[in-house]
Amino acid sequence: MYKEYSPCSILAPFIYHFWEYKGETRSGLKFNIPPHGCSDFVFIVGNAADCIRNGLIMKPYHSYFFGPMNTFTELVAHTNFIHIIGVRFRPCGLFRFIDIPLNELTNQGIDSHEFPVLFSQSFIYQLCESNQNPIDAIEHELVRQVYKNNTDTEKQISYAVSLISRQKGIVSIKELATEACLGLRQFERKFKFYTGYSPKEYSRIVKFWNAIHLLKSNTSFDNFLSVAIQAGYYDTPHLYREVKRLSGNTPNAFLSLSTNEKVEVLHIEL
Repeated sequence: MYKEYSPCSILAPFIYHFWEYKGETRSGLKFNIPPHGCSDFVFIVGNAADCIRNGLIMKPYHSYFFGPMNTFTELVAHTNFIHIIGVRFRPCGLFRFIDIPLNELTNQGIDSHEFPVLFSQSFIYQLCESNQNPIDAIEHELVRQVYKNNTDTEKQISYAVSLISRQKGIVSIKELATEACLGLRQFERKFKFYTGYSPKEYSRIVKFWNAIHLLKSNTSFDNFLSVAIQAGYYDTPHLYREVKRLSGNTPNAFLSLSTNEKVEVLHIEL
């Protein structure tokens, strides 16, 4: 079962949500997880799934950092039960905690042993062995680090990210640079530094998610052209190619999804 939990008000400017996936699986079950324009720290508090795309085999009682991804990540379960907790940072939110250019971490899946910048291995062990709610423990640690660190994203880039979201990914890069009061090259360089994406890549991901939400509310294959146009794609083939590239699925998979179904895990197959 997949659940999301809102962060406290102190963390809300930097973190979208905490998430938890806990439940029975079958060996060979595959998950395609699309990019969200964000970074995640993932805690394996029970059995894990192998991360195929990044060549990373996740181990129980470890934590991992997943940087900004520009295509879907495939996971495959090799156990009968999985318990994973994640922290999803906002596009510029991670910079409050670690002073590392995000473009150096794009498409990276890293064991915290090799990347002990936010959560130590001793913290992971305590998290798995304690009777305390693990999400509460993670939140408490992040609040402590917020007060300890003063680094923050430049306001022009945060504003550009919010503008892309408001425009649902349909906005020109020149317009974004102008709104941010930066030259085009300087804007593109800073945007990538703070988010791990070029402005164009990030806009494509936002545009893709808008298309997914539109598909969820449709019930007919006849509406694909309408969805494509509303989402800012030239035609249906463009919509198909982009959804397939970012999710590993065709648009058909998203028709008529019920409102309580999550699209965090977009594709599950045996």
